[in-house]
Amino acid sequence: MTADPDFEHYVDARWADMVGGLEDEGVLPDAARLAVAQTLVASRGSWRRRIESEQVDRTLWAEIRERAGLPPRPGEVAPHAVRAINAADLPGPWLGEAETLRRVRRRRGVRLGLLVAVLAVIAGAGWAWWASLPPAPEVREETNAIPVPWYAAGELHLSEVVVELPGIDAFVAEDEEVVALLTSGEVKVIHADGEVDDLQTAPIQLSAAPPAVPDSLLIGRLDVVVQSVSTADGGTAHLLDSSRRADDGGAIRLSETGRRAVVVCDAEGVCAQPQTVVTGSQGIRLG
Repeated sequence: MTADPDFEHYVDARWADMVGGLEDEGVLPDAARLAVAQTLVASRGSWRRRIESEQVDRTLWAEIRERAGLPPRPGEVAPHAVRAINAADLPGPWLGEAETLRRVRRRRGVRLGLLVAVLAVIAGAGWAWWASLPPAPEVREETNAIPVPWYAAGELHLSEVVVELPGIDAFVAEDEEVVALLTSGEVKVIHADGEVDDLQTAPIQLSAAPPAVPDSLLIGRLDVVVQSVSTADGGTAHLLDSSRRADDGGAIRLSETGRRAVVVCDAEGVCAQPQTVVTGSQGIRLG
């Protein structure tokens, strides 16, 4: 910046008095010099305008007192003749230090501004990502009368809860959890409490042979065993459907008299009475 002779003359003439005025009010020597220097450096770029439109001995002194942490005294003029000019205590080094601090603050301000901008972008992207997430599936408490998970009408029935999760294409039970493959290609793990998480791969063995149907399983004339799965205690559960016909290739017949029921057999092949399953859909699968 080009030196302003008037500014330099003012600084040389008033430096000692301004520093002395602060020291007389208890400001430590180095702190007094830095406060005066920083205020002067901050005013250098607008010095010509200030001397033409202000009484700088008043306004500059008010700014110096504020920077030094002293209480305001509106309208007070900078002190005069409180110190003699000391050739060993010149303003140059202090103005240089004040200029260095000013540049450092500006660089910090730029970096802070960039950081704020980056954080704003990240926050915006995070909000957009969060807003794009599908809502968590609804879960309601309901005891499952069947000892295996089952799925119908977009609802997965676990031991103690029912999870609303449309679009399940296939699923298997693994201990207390169910791993489900959705029609979208997503793989989900549904925990016993109904919480749903994503999986990267699908440990679903759809080709595994179903358990054999016990000879003791008594079914009606119109019933067809459409699915058999193993239970945790070594038994089997069998889904019967009288709305299908064996000679129809398992196709669903939309019959009001069609019945869907589950028969649970223990490890010895002893089967309980069929439990009718009432759903709002013709489709039901065991897991």
